[in-house]
Amino acid sequence: MYHYSICTIADEVIFQKQCRALETHLPHLVKDELLEDVDGSLMQRYWLDGKMIRVYNSNDIRSVYIDSEVELEPYFKDKSREKTPLAE
Repeated sequence: MYHYSICTIADEVIFQKQCRALETHLPHLVKDELLEDVDGSLMQRYWLDGKMIRVYNSNDIRSVYIDSEVELEPYFKDKSREKTPLAE
């Protein structure tokens, strides 16, 4: 399992930007349902080649993060830089 910390506060705008970045950079990504918790936290589920990727906007732990069965950094590499941030 890969864990990516995107933001140290819960932020729906950053959450949406991260979801769009994944949808843009990962070919063959399949979007699943968006789940909302009673506290307003969001979890967007995706599938890539049978493996799950979950993007969270957590009001409970106050952060935006990704838990993924797929390593995501290779999809966000730029030839001019060593590494790029996941949310672009």
